[in-house]
Amino acid sequence: MRLDLGHQGDWIVDPRELASCLGVSMAVLKRQERLGQVEARIKAGSGTDQTCVTVRLHGKGWRGTFDGSGALISEERW
Repeated sequence: MRLDLGHQGDWIVDPRELASCLGVSMAVLKRQERLGQVEARIKAGSGTDQTCVTVRLHGKGWRGTFDGSGALISEERW
């Protein structure tokens, strides 16, 4: 998985991979996002030049830490 900067300055994670991490289909993830039921946060990680992404959906969660190049270096699921 990668964290990339989009054309409008937004951060992008592949929704197929994210859905898999949350244990749902991509269609479910997109539908829940449209309904405002996906909580996503992005912040600076604990290390230099790291970014932490946290996503929650109906009691499930995923957190990924990405290095400065956008590569996933650690993840946690619950």
